[in-house]
Amino acid sequence: MKKFQDLRKVPVQNKPCSTCPFDSIESNFSDIENYHKSLCGLEAQHLCHTAKNRMICRGGRNIQLRILYSLGWIDEPTDEAFLRATCEALENRQL
Repeated sequence: MKKFQDLRKVPVQNKPCSTCPFDSIESNFSDIENYHKSLCGLEAQHLCHTAKNRMICRGGRNIQLRILYSLGWIDEPTDEAFLRATCEALENRQL
């Protein structure tokens, strides 16, 4: 059985770091497939390389919030809505 990390306990950066690949129009998305899983679901996150992978990337989270909101998976594009959806998904998970 796959063990999942409780994302409710992982801190999120307050703002994108200076080298965030998601924070500017000039971002290099040549490696977009590697980011896909961490931005398009509730079970994974893109971790910030500047924070030594101990915090969730704010730039990636902002994109994730917009994607999940546009899909109707969260009520609004906020960390709070993401937390509510994550809690609900974990409560409904069949282990």
